[in-house]
Amino acid sequence: MNFLRDQLKEFGYSYLPNTSEDDLKTHLNQLGNIIDETDVIAKSDSKSLVTSDKYLDFHTDNHLAKYIVWHCKVQAKEGGISLLCDAESVFERLTNEEKKELSGIHVYEHKMYPENRNSNPIVKTVDGENNFYYSFWLAREKYRELPVFKKWRELIQNANHIRILLNVNDVLIIDNHRILHGRTEIIGERYLKRYWLNPEYLPTRKLYSQT
Repeated sequence: MNFLRDQLKEFGYSYLPNTSEDDLKTHLNQLGNIIDETDVIAKSDSKSLVTSDKYLDFHTDNHLAKYIVWHCKVQAKEGGISLLCDAESVFERLTNEEKKELSGIHVYEHKMYPENRNSNPIVKTVDGENNFYYSFWLAREKYRELPVFKKWRELIQNANHIRILLNVNDVLIIDNHRILHGRTEIIGERYLKRYWLNPEYLPTRKLYSQT
């Protein structure tokens, strides 16, 4: 089972086609504590970006989630392609001064758990590794106008994105502290089961659901 962690460490994601429920449970147990479990069902009238059928821009989820796991139950007739972007590769295209500036920009975080902060820096170093937290729509207007933020966003949009269309029973796992994710517009019914996991942490309690 080390292959899964090896893939996540090397590439930041792992795609597991046609995965059984038993194998899924094994993978979840290997990755750590489940801190959130959500039915992500696309709805045309949804006010939440997560459950809407619109294009979803690149972002990370709650910083307490080290890994995100999606298990496809129903795929859309058209669209619904998962988009992945390696934030580490994008970050390396900045100058040293720009990297320092970006680390000083904080982005708002939904307070789902008592342990959540009001905001997190776009990048910070933890145990020698860069941890990324980013959502364009959660950044203050004053930050969006900064040259380094505009360059960061442009590099993300123009990067070589990984595109994965999940079929029924496929599983996609990403390192939420490294890989930015989004999706194309959804046409028709689409249902994914989403899990947030953290290998070393279990929140004391959940305040509210993102959906």
